[in-house]
Amino acid sequence: MRQVAARRAATVAVAAAVASLTTGAALAHDGGVARVTNANDAGPGSLRAAIERASADPSIRRIELRPRLAPIALAQPVAFTGAQSLAIDGNGATIDGGALDPAAEHAILVSGGGDLTVTWLTVRDAPQQGLTYEVPAAATGVKRVVLHGVEVLGNGGHGVLVDDQVDPEDTGNQDGSPASLDVRVVGSRFADNGFGALDRDGLRIDEGGVGTLRATISLSRFEHNGADGVELDERGLGDAVFRVSGTQISRNGSFDVTEADLDDGMDVDEWGEGALIGTVLASSASDNFEEGWDFNENEAGDFRVDMALVEASRNREEGVDFEEDDDVQGGGDLVTTLVGLRTEGNGPGGDAGLKIRERGDGLLRATVRGARADGNLTGGVNLREQGAGDLAASLSRVVSTGNGTAGIALREDDAGSLSGTIDRSTADGNVGDGIDLDENADGDLTVTASRGSASGNVVGVRADQGGTGVGALQLVAMALVGNTTAPTVANPGVTVTETP
Repeated sequence: MRQVAARRAATVAVAAAVASLTTGAALAHDGGVARVTNANDAGPGSLRAAIERASADPSIRRIELRPRLAPIALAQPVAFTGAQSLAIDGNGATIDGGALDPAAEHAILVSGGGDLTVTWLTVRDAPQQGLTYEVPAAATGVKRVVLHGVEVLGNGGHGVLVDDQVDPEDTGNQDGSPASLDVRVVGSRFADNGFGALDRDGLRIDEGGVGTLRATISLSRFEHNGADGVELDERGLGDAVFRVSGTQISRNGSFDVTEADLDDGMDVDEWGEGALIGTVLASSASDNFEEGWDFNENEAGDFRVDMALVEASRNREEGVDFEEDDDVQGGGDLVTTLVGLRTEGNGPGGDAGLKIRERGDGLLRATVRGARADGNLTGGVNLREQGAGDLAASLSRVVSTGNGTAGIALREDDAGSLSGTIDRSTADGNVGDGIDLDENADGDLTVTASRGSASGNVVGVRADQGGTGVGALQLVAMALVGNTTAPTVANPGVTVTETP
């Protein structure tokens, strides 16, 4: 009887244990959701266990962390290798990589090829990358990464790296998967990353191969990262397309103490055949150690970027730097509309608070309205076209005062004409000329400046016509007083008409 009772007791204990394990498993994996219930580095209920389970079970598409968890101190990186899309809901949790081996390349690695969504999670203090999304070499279609309410702080490498390039360190290597990237960042913060090595950014997106890079960034902050606050690098066939709104980018790019390789607030590079297409709204890139907004399109393709209500002040080089065919010329137009732009106190490096340059075959067409470019240590507004193509500029209500060279400079260097209107604008008190117009090769100069002021400069308005073209400068109701050399200076190729 005693043996029977003992066996019954043992059976009951085993059944209870099985029920307990089954209940625990249901709690940890319920309807495609793996739940993180504690802050342990490993073991049941841990983040590592949830990610390992999701990697092995394609039905798990969501990981939820329990609210109010203590920081999760990782002893080893965690890696998700499943091919399915995955959403990680941090519920305000923190992933702490401070105890990782210095050689650990990431705190979190996602490499299976599915889409990734991360919400309300902090990743901090990893010795290298905080979060890496790695695109498989054979991936196709569009790979989507969404970061919502994410904080990425104090990681030694890139805060977040989205990588679809064979060799990001070699700018000549344009290889990558056939897939495109679509990255969206909302209400997130990237701060103090990138002080473990050169060229490590707050957010870095690398796209290679035939795909397109799309990035949408809104209501976010990028502060005091060692290299760029944001870098988008598109190589090979495909476009770089981005939209930034309600975002502040400040004090980035200081890591190289030799100052040989300082970096920008936001840097976009498009290499290979493809266009650079972007919109920036109600955002700022100020107090960065190189340019504020630095956008470059190289080889065949157009540059089409518009800005409204944007600031770029107190950067060490240009506040806004648009370059088409700067490093590698392949043809394409540069077309931009800038409304309500503010670029003040930039320099001493660079050429101007606002610099726009088109170098290869193609036109430059720029519309600038309601902008300010004051107190820059070099120029205020500088538009320049090089290579075959025209420069067409429309400036209205632009204020460019107290700059170290010209207030407003329009320059066409090669085969092509310079045409422009400068209306109700002020170019006063600059160390150089107020308005400087140069047509330096075969092509015509046709500019009208009206209802504005170019006073207190070296020359109020200067116009030079080179080559075989015809120059015509019309001044209508312009205040040209107190200039130290003359109100206007024009070479023999330019006819000046002044109307009170």
